[in-house]
Amino acid sequence: MSAGSEIATVYANALFSLAREEGDSVLQETRSDLREMAVLFSLYPDLTRLLSLPTLSVSEKTGIAEKIFGTGGLAVRLLFLLIDHGRVPFLGEIADVFDREMMAYQDTEQVSVTTAVALTPEQLQKLERALQEKLRKTVRIKEHIDRSILGGVIVQYGDTRIDNSLKFRLDALRERLS
Repeated sequence: MSAGSEIATVYANALFSLAREEGDSVLQETRSDLREMAVLFSLYPDLTRLLSLPTLSVSEKTGIAEKIFGTGGLAVRLLFLLIDHGRVPFLGEIADVFDREMMAYQDTEQVSVTTAVALTPEQLQKLERALQEKLRKTVRIKEHIDRSILGGVIVQYGDTRIDNSLKFRLDALRERLS
């Protein structure tokens, strides 16, 4: 684990514990606020640079953040803490770790599904049910389209990858024949 990952994990775990103590509604609100902030910071990298400038005082940076995000909520209080400690660039990573903590808390698994063409709602629902049965967890599917796999599906969750793509099968056949 890199130093950045360790820092993000410490902040995310502390924030998650605080939010969980406040109840599920605060936990959901914090996750939503944190995700929105992370998206905003990724869309506007100059904002990260601005709130990290050594030439601005902590109170000036906090004032800028207050004008953008207000003063309420645990996620905003986290941002103020990150500004104070010069760790604003870690916000996106903290949001990612918080999401993973939240999914574990809700017994949810993020599953990546790659297909050559978009699945119909019925196919997606059928796949979701099958994965929930297999994993015995709530499943959140993130779809990806990759025409290079030609057909079939690639399912990935945690450290597991199930490749049932036509490309994979053709490559395996080609290897056996050579």
